[in-house]
Amino acid sequence: MKKTTNTMRRAARGFTLVEMLIVIVIAGIFAAIAIPNYTNYVTRSKRSGAKTVLLDAANALERNYTTNGCYNRTSVANCQAQAGAAPALPAVAPAEGKASYAVTVDFTGSATGQTYTLTATPCGTAGTCPAGSDAFTDAECGNLTLTQAGVRGITGTGTVARCWQR
Repeated sequence: MKKTTNTMRRAARGFTLVEMLIVIVIAGIFAAIAIPNYTNYVTRSKRSGAKTVLLDAANALERNYTTNGCYNRTSVANCQAQAGAAPALPAVAPAEGKASYAVTVDFTGSATGQTYTLTATPCGTAGTCPAGSDAFTDAECGNLTLTQAGVRGITGTGTVARCWQR
């Protein structure tokens, strides 16, 4: 009976220091793997929202071009005279929620409105996002650009294929 009492006392003592250190090391390894993966996932998600807005804006501009004959005006008469209002496009990306990118369009490449360049600039570097926007930066891809010819570009240190792939 004495052995049983000693065994029960030993089992009721709790964890040893070595056991606690092993648990802390394992938790640290999980954190070292999970945190960078989560950060990369969030960045790719925000970048995906910007690409979606750029592609939607490009589709709207193409519809305008098909209907009116130019990208930068909203009627045939305005396209011929190169006067009047420009088509309304989204100003931030993603379309819902907290803005991570400022979206701009540049029609200056052609006096007749036959070209455009859409640009999505991270809000952390743009300074043009509305109040309450996410102070997001993307060193790998930087600004995402899209032209009327479908040419995709970036200003960051990464590659166009990687930044526009996912």
